[in-house]
Amino acid sequence: MTKMVRISIPLSDNISNRYEKYHLFAYNYLGYQVIFDRILTGRARELVNKGELDGMMIAEREIEQTFANLLRVPVVLAKGALVLYCNKSVVCDKSVFNDADNVIGVTSGKSISSNFIDTVAASSYAIKSDEDLGSMLTKGRLYYVLLIDEVELGNLGSLDESLFNTAVVYHSEGFHYINKKHKNLLPGLTQGFKLAIEHYGPLVSPKK
Repeated sequence: MTKMVRISIPLSDNISNRYEKYHLFAYNYLGYQVIFDRILTGRARELVNKGELDGMMIAEREIEQTFANLLRVPVVLAKGALVLYCNKSVVCDKSVFNDADNVIGVTSGKSISSNFIDTVAASSYAIKSDEDLGSMLTKGRLYYVLLIDEVELGNLGSLDESLFNTAVVYHSEGFHYINKKHKNLLPGLTQGFKLAIEHYGPLVSPKK
């Protein structure tokens, strides 16, 4: 009988299309068929943590602070940063987070942006996707949003960066995560992703 795993993928086609063939290669190397499920990021993290899904395509390493049952496959798939994007009419630096009157758009669920905003004084306004956050900022419905800037893909909110000011909050890296019930797969997946990168080419430039 064919072995099968269910992996959550982001709503963004830019992200899923970039990484899909690497995941297929790594799991096929171990003899597994992959079923990809397109699910909101926050919901996907909860499902993988509960073991109702086997893994998630990619997440930042800070996810480990929130979800105890996720296991990192230690091959770097992405590099990026959490970035504050601001309307040009307002101050744009880390002091924004100290003002309780400021409302900052974040991705809903236990995302990197919503987890960060929970640690500061500013208020949050949660929206389901990075693209929707970018749209809210572009239309002037929010003055601040927190987005991931991925080194190779750029900002995940599909923003015209020239229209806004920015402040980097912190840098991070992205990895594939599996539920800990699959810890026996970790050595093989690590090797599989390394071979996939050799086969398809690097995902992250060593200079970035």
